[in-house]
Amino acid sequence: MATLALKGGIPVCTAGWPRYPTLGAEEEAAAVRVVRSHNLSAQFGEEVRAFEAEFAAYLGSEHAIAVCNGTAALHTALAAAGVGAGDEVIVPPYTFVATATSVLLQNAIPVFVDIEPRTQGLDPRAVAERITPRTRAIIPVHMNGYPMEIEALMEVARQRNLVVIEDCSHAHGAMVGERKVGTFGQINAFSCQQKKNLSLGEGGLVVTNDAGLAARARGFHSFSAAPLSTNYRLPELHGAIGRVRLSQLDAHNDARIRNARYLDEALFGLPGIQAQRPRPGTKAVYYNYILHIDPEVLGFDKQTFVKALRAEGIPASGGYSPVHRDALFKQRNAYGRGCPFTCPFYAPTEAERPRYDDEAFPVVEELCRSRNVELKIHPPAGPEEMADVATAVRKVVEARAELAA
Repeated sequence: MATLALKGGIPVCTAGWPRYPTLGAEEEAAAVRVVRSHNLSAQFGEEVRAFEAEFAAYLGSEHAIAVCNGTAALHTALAAAGVGAGDEVIVPPYTFVATATSVLLQNAIPVFVDIEPRTQGLDPRAVAERITPRTRAIIPVHMNGYPMEIEALMEVARQRNLVVIEDCSHAHGAMVGERKVGTFGQINAFSCQQKKNLSLGEGGLVVTNDAGLAARARGFHSFSAAPLSTNYRLPELHGAIGRVRLSQLDAHNDARIRNARYLDEALFGLPGIQAQRPRPGTKAVYYNYILHIDPEVLGFDKQTFVKALRAEGIPASGGYSPVHRDALFKQRNAYGRGCPFTCPFYAPTEAERPRYDDEAFPVVEELCRSRNVELKIHPPAGPEEMADVATAVRKVVEARAELAA
């Protein structure tokens, strides 16, 4: 048995991991085109408008509004939907913190609901039990590019007349049946941050089929006559590069899917290891490839597993921490003086108020503490790198008695 790199052995991967994203001649030409236009603002240019139209067409949506980042996309969607003071918005505690903090930006109250373990998205059954007369909207997240149970969640929302805002920051191009995610909710958000499947460095998109919501979103993101609006516009340079990156998105997602299938086969049957699989009838796009580990079978904890893989040259991570454990939610004081949690328009009984420090979400807690391991499988990584991943995982699993000791 080969000696673990953690114990002084030779790492499996010594060449370094391919960087992401990689930009080439097409992106360079797009940037030059913008520079030669002598215009960098979407207010006066055509690149962002074209990017919006092309993204809407890609999804099969009527409207897309490009913004400066994914948090701005969520905030714009919430504002367009009329979420505000006194409202509650249901969010998962397994996500990036901006899913919840965007609710605070509208002076509304995030209410966390546990996820279901298969897709690691909001559990529609748990959501149905947590709705109150103050609930205005739900923000589900398609975590790591695996589509969640969006159809069941939409039915819950329809029955209670609630707005659904899909957070698709990890899931550009993911599908449920013949529909792309981001087309189920009334108004939905994408991030185009550096690491995302559609990477612009920074950027985001709001999409909807509702003309009224689109008009309100467009006005909010670019100072209008609305009572309150802001400047969340995406620059022309990012719009031009976004058009190139969008044309490459399906090919890049196909590469992620091939890499995932390689690992599905190569890691199948290893003790204490199970790959997360997309639910039937959906297409995942693998922002991250997720392994579930069983510490009891392996004999050591998740942190040791991640540390051992990293020593072998594999970019592994323990993933997200539960958002409700963030200090902001423990303190319940986003703006000083307890706002918005003490807003006079928000007046549930003390027993009804979210107690973020006391609440328990067992599925999220276990996955974050003990089970989830994230692997990066983005292009241009391919079969050679996936072979290194498989070899490293097997190497660590085979040395489990040594690591347990």
